[in-house]
Amino acid sequence: MAFTLSSRGSFRDSISTGGEQLLVPIDIEPDHHFSIQVKARGDWPLVSIATPSGAAVQEASSYGSDQARTGLIDPGRIGDQSLVANVSMQGGRTGRFKLTLLDLGSLDDIRDEVIRFTNKRRRKHGLDRLAGDTLLHQAAQGHADEMDAVGRYLGHDSADGRDPGDRIDEAGYSWRAYRENVATGQPTAKQVVKAWMRSPGHRDNLLSDNVSEIGIGFAIDDESGSPYWVQKFAAPL
Repeated sequence: MAFTLSSRGSFRDSISTGGEQLLVPIDIEPDHHFSIQVKARGDWPLVSIATPSGAAVQEASSYGSDQARTGLIDPGRIGDQSLVANVSMQGGRTGRFKLTLLDLGSLDDIRDEVIRFTNKRRRKHGLDRLAGDTLLHQAAQGHADEMDAVGRYLGHDSADGRDPGDRIDEAGYSWRAYRENVATGQPTAKQVVKAWMRSPGHRDNLLSDNVSEIGIGFAIDDESGSPYWVQKFAAPL
């Protein structure tokens, strides 16, 4: 029976001959963002995402002797086309591997996860939880989408010179205080919040006691598969 890779379970098999490429169909919800990871101890595995006909969709963004991982896939980029995971091993090696689909969920799921991990950190420091706000989501998403459009990390200033306050104003949010965190490269909500907590300035924003609402932006660079993350913190008038 043919196996289809999904978030419900990993797939284990082996590369038995040098140069072999094994194609495994992928089953993913239409609006979900995802990547593929392969593990094979000491055998230098590789994994990419392709169409069944072999057209490349996303190459490995990181790899080493024990594992490899593709960049993230934006569902808006692939539409309803079928995809497969292409597993191989470098240098003609053979051996067993474990293939896993890493499903981040929909944009709403991702936003909820970032807020959940943010509030978990705030709770540990005796701070009130932040509530998600639609207008702050809009402001944050606009900045994430802009970084995707220009294909590079912009930090806090837009390509046209707008700053975080300008973007919140444009979304129609009336504020008395705001803060912003931006990041790129971290593959999950948990990891990006952890990275922000390790940076003094970002940590101060995340643990601020003068904000009460939050918005999240998330986008994936179509070329590299690297994510852009934006947190907007604010207190309304």
